[in-house]
Parts: sequence; structure tokens; C-alpha cells
Amino acid sequence: MASPFRILSFLMYVFIVGNLLTGCVSYRLIRGTEGRPIPPVSEECQVGKTTLQETLETLGAPDQVAELEGKDVLIYRRSLLAQSGLSFGIPLADIWISSFDISAYGRLVRYDLLLLFFTPDGILSELVIEKGSQHPYLKTILSDKKGD
Repeated sequence: MASPFRILSFLMYVFIVGNLLTGCVSYRLIRGTEGRPIPPVSEECQVGKTTLQETLETLGAPDQVAELEGKDVLIYRRSLLAQSGLSFGIPLADIWISSFDISAYGRLVRYDLLLLFFTPDGILSELVIEKGSQHPYLKTILSDKKGD
């Protein structure tokens, strides 16, 4: 005849192995977009010639308007987010207060940006275009990369 300790040990073993085997694996994929697509800059937007009024009529309202170094800046931007994660969990809440969980997440954010700088007279003085940048728009404004 089996001792009560052996029976109790066997039941605990079955309970623990049962909980370990009923763990779950999940994969999560999140994609998001903030903002609208960056409008294409046509040949009509020429540095030194195009006015603020013409730009607004061509490209529409910007996402943000700012002042930088005495110039008016029209900012068109869009953020693209892709996040994925793999998670493996073992529900041990019946035994312990919390469960066992292993997770790994990856995140990728890309920024599309168009900056148009206008003089106080309303003439386009400079433009910056960044597509697929890994840096947010403030870092792009302060970088030395400028497009024509």
C-alpha cells in the first residue's frame, strides 16, 4: 500500500506538470499610422519664388505651424509604427501569487516629414524632406541634412 506522502507527492507532481503543460504561446502584431501621407512637393514649390499662400493652396493645411529662427515653418508629418511581440506564459497563479511569463517585443517607428521655411515676407526660403527616418521630427529639424 502506498503511503499518504507518496500519494500527496504524486498529486502535487500531476498538478504542477498539468499547469506547466497548459501554458500558452502568443504572438502579437500591432501596426499604426498617425497623421496623413506627406503631400508630394511639386515643381511649383521653388526656394526663393513660392509664396506661403501658394504653398497652402497647393499642399493644404499643415499638421503644425511653428516659428524657428524668425522664420515661419509649416510642418507636415506622419508616423508609422510596427510592433511585434512573442510571449510564453505558464499559469502558476494557483500555486504562487503570480504566473511565469517570458516576453520579447520589437518596435519600429518611421517618420515621414516635410518642413517648409518661410521668410517674414512669406517667401519659401528652405525645405526639408525626410522619408522613412528613424528620428522624430525635432531631431530632423536640428540635423544638418537638408533637401532641395
